[in-house]
Amino acid sequence: MKKKLLRPNQIITLRDYPVYNEQILKIYFRVFQRNQGRILPPCPVIHKSIGIPKLKGKDSKTKRYNRLLTKYLEENPHAEYFLLDGGHKTAAATLSHKLIPVLLIERNQDFNEAKQLISNGELFGWYIIEKTVKAALKELAKHHFGTEEFLTVKDKVKKMIKNKDVPRYMISAFKRR
Repeated sequence: MKKKLLRPNQIITLRDYPVYNEQILKIYFRVFQRNQGRILPPCPVIHKSIGIPKLKGKDSKTKRYNRLLTKYLEENPHAEYFLLDGGHKTAAATLSHKLIPVLLIERNQDFNEAKQLISNGELFGWYIIEKTVKAALKELAKHHFGTEEFLTVKDKVKKMIKNKDVPRYMISAFKRR
């Protein structure tokens, strides 16, 4: 398990548009804006070379989902990572023009290590259900199933700005740069 800093155009976000809890977004935004993002736990991600969350099945909805995902990855080669958790933190970091701290999940053992970090209080907010990379990819596929579009964190934040889904002061801060 490795810690990295990623740009928002490298991470395919969860299907959480707009973010569910504006209060949490506000807190994370202030933390990142004050250059204190390192105190927050990193967001877990899986690199596409480890696996791609495709669905198995012959029905038309499954085929459509797999086609959309394949096409998206071909058209967006910079989008290399799948977010497992942390939509609010990634959006807040992006709104603050900060790199996103991530925890790269590469092998099954990483889930056990993450659970230990959670029990020690070093990671919080991530409710791990999966025990293997394969299970995490299957869960991601179920999560994204039915989506009309995939978005990077950068694209999601731009959409949130355009649609005024975040407070005006966040929009102003984002546009200042």
